[in-house]
Amino acid sequence: MTAHVVVRWIADGVMHADGLAALPVGFAGPVWVDVTDPDEATLRVVAERFPMPPLALEDCLHMPQRPKVDVYPDTTFLIWLVPVASASDGLAVHEIDVFLGEEHLVTVHRSPVDAIDHAAAHAKMLLERGAEWTLHAILDEAVDAVFPIIDGLADELETLEDLMLADPRPGHLQRLYAARRWLVQLHKTVGPERDVVRGLARLEAFVEPDAYMYFQDIGDHLARVADQIDTYREVAGTTMDIYLSAQSNRMNQIMKTLTVVATIFMPLTLISGIYGMNFRYMPELQWRFGYFGALGLMLSLGLGMVWYFRRRDWW
Repeated sequence: MTAHVVVRWIADGVMHADGLAALPVGFAGPVWVDVTDPDEATLRVVAERFPMPPLALEDCLHMPQRPKVDVYPDTTFLIWLVPVASASDGLAVHEIDVFLGEEHLVTVHRSPVDAIDHAAAHAKMLLERGAEWTLHAILDEAVDAVFPIIDGLADELETLEDLMLADPRPGHLQRLYAARRWLVQLHKTVGPERDVVRGLARLEAFVEPDAYMYFQDIGDHLARVADQIDTYREVAGTTMDIYLSAQSNRMNQIMKTLTVVATIFMPLTLISGIYGMNFRYMPELQWRFGYFGALGLMLSLGLGMVWYFRRRDWW
């Protein structure tokens, strides 16, 4: 697949969305360049028009990376990860690489990102306010998309907790492991992104004062997500303890039952073993009712022990 570049800018009140070659040379207004499935040649062409440091370009070509923000004299480079839930593939993470300048925004990504598509639908309104507002819209949409994932995990953990208490099964344990993996992945993603937002909020060169509070609001949303992740990680740990405790209790009950059965049969085995020796001078061997007497004795002992164990609530 070849790289796809879409450039959006406003000229004479008209919104333009075309290739990089269509952008007038020396255009000074806010410009948004979106690069999909980048390759080295395409990024070098974009770098001829906009400041893109070589180290940052290298990060764009070697995805995935961890979230971070690097401040350069004429641009700010940041990496943002967007979690995406999939019924077939589990939790996937899409990376967005961003170059933010005073009048330009360059986004680079391999997979389609809903946050970018949503911002593209409102590009004219966003670019009229500035490049930083366009970036804010993308990040805000990306963070808001995490909340449904968290809610889905909360419902899954609540269901698993009820199942573990009622009838724990290995299949439930596999679902619990999957939920814990999602929570770990979200934790690894959200934690560094909070630092990225703090770094963006402190940028005075490329983020105007009116946008400061809006980036702070994204940080607040990330803090809520982080708190929920920590809470549900504890819930997952508690659910795991419930499963292990239930399995232990179940094993104890099985061992108790087997022990009671073995204890009941011990005297019966003793009696049958004694009379199985068949010594010549065993008086009961010549008794007419010896066989039925031995069976009656074993039955009486067995029933008596069952009654005793029931009475003591041992079985």
